[in-house]
Amino acid sequence: MAKIVIIGGSFGGLTSAFELKRLLGGKHEVTLLSEEPRFVFIPSLPWVALGWKDPKKIVMDLREPLQSKGIQFRHESAQQIDPNGMTVTTSKDMLPYDYLIIATGSAYLFNAIPNLGPDQGHTHSLLTLDHALKAKEALARTLAADSGNIVLGNAQGASCLGPAYEMAMMVDTALRRKKKRSKFNISFVTNEPFLGHFGVGGMGRTRRAMEDEFYDRDISFHLNAEIAGITPKEIELKNGTKIGQDFAMIMPPFRGVDAVMNSQGIGNPKGFVPVDEHYKHKIYPNIYSVGVAMAIPPCNTPVPVGVPKTGDMTVQMARIAARSIASDITGQKSDPLPDIHVLCVADAGDTAMFMYGSPFQAPRNRALVKKGRWAHWAKVAFEHYFMYKIRRGMTYLP
Repeated sequence: MAKIVIIGGSFGGLTSAFELKRLLGGKHEVTLLSEEPRFVFIPSLPWVALGWKDPKKIVMDLREPLQSKGIQFRHESAQQIDPNGMTVTTSKDMLPYDYLIIATGSAYLFNAIPNLGPDQGHTHSLLTLDHALKAKEALARTLAADSGNIVLGNAQGASCLGPAYEMAMMVDTALRRKKKRSKFNISFVTNEPFLGHFGVGGMGRTRRAMEDEFYDRDISFHLNAEIAGITPKEIELKNGTKIGQDFAMIMPPFRGVDAVMNSQGIGNPKGFVPVDEHYKHKIYPNIYSVGVAMAIPPCNTPVPVGVPKTGDMTVQMARIAARSIASDITGQKSDPLPDIHVLCVADAGDTAMFMYGSPFQAPRNRALVKKGRWAHWAKVAFEHYFMYKIRRGMTYLP
């Protein structure tokens, strides 16, 4: 009986666990380890921050759906990996494994910039449900005022870039609905060399589409931006520009989680895991990594911009990794590897931008950018669909 340990209880971890159990059945042991007891549908957190989404609708306790499929769940944090001894040291125990999948996500480098972040700084983020709820309270106070300055954006080195775009457009929509848009300044600060770069060099006409959208909405933007410092009333860039702020949401750069950083030979200097096309570690063939935890070389940009690993991309990676492990265990030939595509819907509240690229990095076989209210409702529908299937372990569905 093979013992498979999965670290992480979000898109990559859950998809890996459910797919492995489906492919291998009861003959092998699958254990999911997570420091969080619940799954949160992160793409909907901008709606939470605007007060447009009940958080209860996007949260799922992990234990019941996993155990119902015969998957062991351990609410523990991983602290260190021994790739030679094939063990994971947790906050409570030491777990042996035959195969390991690292789907931990990342750690957030709020300390990369003075006063960045919602806990000890003067900005907000949308990386966790708690962060989104704090942002919701602060944004509501700002929007209730007669005027103000709102700053959304991405710090140097950031890779999760989409939420800042969504927040900029949705705040604009919210203010127009209140007929107060003319009283507020909305500024967008980003490490990207052009709008719509998204860490992948853009997709088709994303540059033109996002520039048109921001011009139409009177959202000013600062490109190749590096943030030097933050005060309660101001964002200062390294080029000397100072931007007034009554509310700011700035996405931070990431690094690998402590469990990888503390483990010799697992990650690169930033703690991300180098993998091959099967998401298999380049040195240890029984270790895999998917999603934000794995390493992808970034584009060459004047200011560092990380490569995003969206939920949809992570699910694709997890399926490939699960099939590779199942093939290795059973001796059956695995399917040909598909290209990883990127599919993103940047919501604006009143409309949305649908963006698709295959493969996810240029040059591509196909790139598509479409705008419409239909895209907004497609994103709403997808949240309901994904929560339905993940609660039932139906990750084999598209």
